[in-house]
Amino acid sequence: MMATPEEKVRPRQTRELARRLGLLTRAQAAAGWAVIIILSALLGVIYLNQASKIATIGRRVQREQANLDELKRQNADLERLIAEAQALDRLDAEAVRLGFIPSTPGDIDYIAIPNYPSEPATENPKEEIPVVLPEPPETVWEAISLAVKDLGIDLTRGEIDER
Repeated sequence: MMATPEEKVRPRQTRELARRLGLLTRAQAAAGWAVIIILSALLGVIYLNQASKIATIGRRVQREQANLDELKRQNADLERLIAEAQALDRLDAEAVRLGFIPSTPGDIDYIAIPNYPSEPATENPKEEIPVVLPEPPETVWEAISLAVKDLGIDLTRGEIDER
């Protein structure tokens, strides 16, 4: 069978069609590479941004750690000064410097208060009130009913038991 001239594909048309398809394929490839490059650049910017934030936070943590160490050192110095100030030898020397003298039993004056009870007050032990526990429910439905009633009573009182 012979093909009619309209059905025959001419070599020139074939080359033109292939050239057009090739350009279209190159354009698609270029667009694909452009998308890949843009996405890579975007990911790079995001990565650098996060790395910068992490470095900034790390420096802030180091600065705060240094401040904490300094405050701990100052606190230890203050505790040492307090311990030195509370030393009995130092307190005795300071009392003597201020003119205080040790007291003797003869230096102590007692004051009598009339009608002041001399016996220590006796503690009234609290009477223990026996706790009566309700009978446990026999069925699951009875237990659920009691739980709902208990919840309702707490809600009407304005209370709720958060467990």
